[in-house]
Amino acid sequence: MGKAKQKGTAGENEILELLQSSGFRNAHRTEASRESHDIWCGPFTVEVKFRKTWALFDWIPKLRKVAGDEPWVLFAIHGDRRTEKGRQVGRVAVLDADFAADLMRVWCDTVSSRGRSDRDANNTDNPAAAVDGLGQQDPD
Repeated sequence: MGKAKQKGTAGENEILELLQSSGFRNAHRTEASRESHDIWCGPFTVEVKFRKTWALFDWIPKLRKVAGDEPWVLFAIHGDRRTEKGRQVGRVAVLDADFAADLMRVWCDTVSSRGRSDRDANNTDNPAAAVDGLGQQDPD
């Protein structure tokens, strides 16, 4: 296996581990021999790119075609995390704007249901108020 292929596999495995640890227990890598997506995480089409330079506008049309009417997520990992820029960029997710807006609304509704008021979640005078408490979980 070539170095680029090994790097791609490592990136796919990194994102697969992230998805599984986030509760997508059935997520798994797909066959490399088919033109499809890298990770099955139904209903999401998941593609992973582990590169120093990104070509988002080249990757997205193919991903949209493969996803059809299903939501898609492109995980992009900076290909050289030894550099300062690579460490700062790390890994990110790119989503369709309509889907991202839907997720943002669900997130706000979920946070609101944990005791935050709709006024706090929708406070346009203080944008920081809408994200205060990010990462906090209810005690079990």
